[in-house]
Amino acid sequence: MTQETALQHGTDDAAALVNALVTGGVQDPYPLYAQLRELGDGVHWSEVLQGHVVTRYDDVRSIASDHSTFSSDVFWGIAASAHNPEDIEHLRFIDIASRLFMFADPPTHTRIRSTFRHAFTPAAVGRWEGLVGQVTRELLGRYPRGEEFDIMPGFAADVPVAVIAEILGVPAEMRPRFREWSYAYASTFDPIVQGEQRDRAITTSLELFDYLATLVRERKAAPRDDLVSELVRTVTIDGDVLGDVELLAQVALLLVAGNETTTTLIGTGLTLLFDNPEALDAIRADRSLLPGAIEEMLRADPPLHLLVRTATKDVVVGDHELPAGSVLWLCLPAANRDPRRFTDPDRFDIHREDNKHLSFIHGVHFCVGAPLGRLEGRVVFDHILDAYPDIRSGQEPALRRVTNIVARGFETRPVVL
Repeated sequence: MTQETALQHGTDDAAALVNALVTGGVQDPYPLYAQLRELGDGVHWSEVLQGHVVTRYDDVRSIASDHSTFSSDVFWGIAASAHNPEDIEHLRFIDIASRLFMFADPPTHTRIRSTFRHAFTPAAVGRWEGLVGQVTRELLGRYPRGEEFDIMPGFAADVPVAVIAEILGVPAEMRPRFREWSYAYASTFDPIVQGEQRDRAITTSLELFDYLATLVRERKAAPRDDLVSELVRTVTIDGDVLGDVELLAQVALLLVAGNETTTTLIGTGLTLLFDNPEALDAIRADRSLLPGAIEEMLRADPPLHLLVRTATKDVVVGDHELPAGSVLWLCLPAANRDPRRFTDPDRFDIHREDNKHLSFIHGVHFCVGAPLGRLEGRVVFDHILDAYPDIRSGQEPALRRVTNIVARGFETRPVVL
């Protein structure tokens, strides 16, 4: 179903709206998010996802905050993430990927997350600001002034992979493979990716796991000044040892989270600035506005669109009485534009105060890499405007979003430097 067809169904057909969203074919999902948020209680069943999509700010925040009632230990059990349990490679993939601390509840989540307690504080990530600036300048240097090109594959995708590869201690020549691995692994989190496409994504992800396993072994034998070595040194937490597979899973998560979210932020951020030239002019004139602009970019069009939880007991969400075991999909961009929480929520306002968006989640699962994401966004946009203050939107290729329903950034973003 196209976006136009879904809208023609009217606001009384929630099923049509939800199905239009979760098939991934809608290029601008925000009109549908708004309709779903204002329809009924804002909680709607999705046959495709086999769960309820939750769209209002207070509901999303409440669910994200209550880990005892709404468990994160869910992704690998829901119907939409179906896999082949008879394939030994699939089982090996699941054994690693299911150990991500984002899919764990306390105390397991607390134990694993503690590994990063020193690595991603705002003060700690400050040491990488020079690296982000250096990478950004080098990659911008590829493009002559006045050239029109798609900024997503050659810049937006390469900046974060170069940064996270350097932070992890991965050789520069491995960056192209890291990008391919990251994209494949990210696609396995999309419940709609099934069949042969999922098989290929899992096979490619296993190549990533094998490489990182070797990297971890090397750092155990000969530590260096990189994040993997730092994590290896801190794997003993309150007397509990973080196992090799658990550690490997978290390092892989850092790669994907560090790549996909910043790539998306660059594309969505530029689009928001092009669509709001007065904001772009204001930032050109006063770079101190950038931190607030980054927060507004994150609110208005977040990198992560859907987050999944499962009810551990009978609960009421909105007007729905849901039994234990119910799957809930938290729609972050819909919540971020809820008029019950934000004044004039569809307006891109870089001066917005009280901008407590949910793009980095809330509660115990608040994004551990948020300080790095904010730093990368600020430095990247600062350097873009330094090098090309007259940057503007291009025409070719046509602006297009990715089909991944969990992370709905832009696949293409034409610009002219």
